[in-house]
Amino acid sequence: MHSYLRLICVGALLPTMLFASSHSNIRVAMAQIRVEDGDLAGNMRRAEETVREAVKQGADLVCLPEAADFGWLYQRSREDALPIPGKYTGFLSKLARELNVWISAGCLEKDGEKVYNSAVIINRRGQIVLKHRKINALPEITAHLYDAGKVEDIKTVDTEFGRIGLTICADNFNLSIPQRAADMGAWLLVAPHGFATVCGDFEHNARSYQEHIRRVAAQTKMWVIGTDAVMGKVTGGIWKGRYHIGCSTIANPEGEAVAMGKFLRPDLIVYEIPIGGKSGGR
Repeated sequence: MHSYLRLICVGALLPTMLFASSHSNIRVAMAQIRVEDGDLAGNMRRAEETVREAVKQGADLVCLPEAADFGWLYQRSREDALPIPGKYTGFLSKLARELNVWISAGCLEKDGEKVYNSAVIINRRGQIVLKHRKINALPEITAHLYDAGKVEDIKTVDTEFGRIGLTICADNFNLSIPQRAADMGAWLLVAPHGFATVCGDFEHNARSYQEHIRRVAAQTKMWVIGTDAVMGKVTGGIWKGRYHIGCSTIANPEGEAVAMGKFLRPDLIVYEIPIGGKSGGR
């Protein structure tokens, strides 16, 4: 495995906190699962299995990938997307209540005549406490699938772990988007992803993905949890045939990768992030 795919475990000092936390750390889990286009039942099953295992390992927050319900390039998004709250988020809420855990996940959202690539954060009581609609929706690829969110709708949420922000994948190519969450006082950014590429470009894509998460963290001075999908094959559209590569990454505010998922394999990565400046670790 190349050096950029190796795990670097380095702690970092957090910036001045703009919140009061009741914890000294948060144990997060990146649920790097296979997301198959249109396979709602299978994707829910894989999500549940991984969330349950994460809780067994002591996770406080379990993070699923972008559009973990249908896949972000599912070609029937406008027909099949679900409301929020709805079947998929209801399933996650029930799981959060049962297991007493926080859950974040990307999901396609139907809202009247509009469809969005959205993400939610759900608390231990099963309540949706934050929702984000993808702003940089890559319209050249997805305009026929869903609509774009608005920068002015970016929000953060105060939790038992402090203030948390939420963005989705390509939102973070424009650093002003995650920076907005940081400016609102977030110290931790949850960022579900769905990086995909063609055969023959897997290692380059993996390197680009880790560098992308590190750059967001370094520039915004937040911890960033970038959970990526893995193995699922894009089944339609101009990206048909591309694969998700995994390599889910947590980066600290110094831009160092401190935890990373397997390359081209499902994985569950559990990592303890400090609140207040101590070193993190598995």
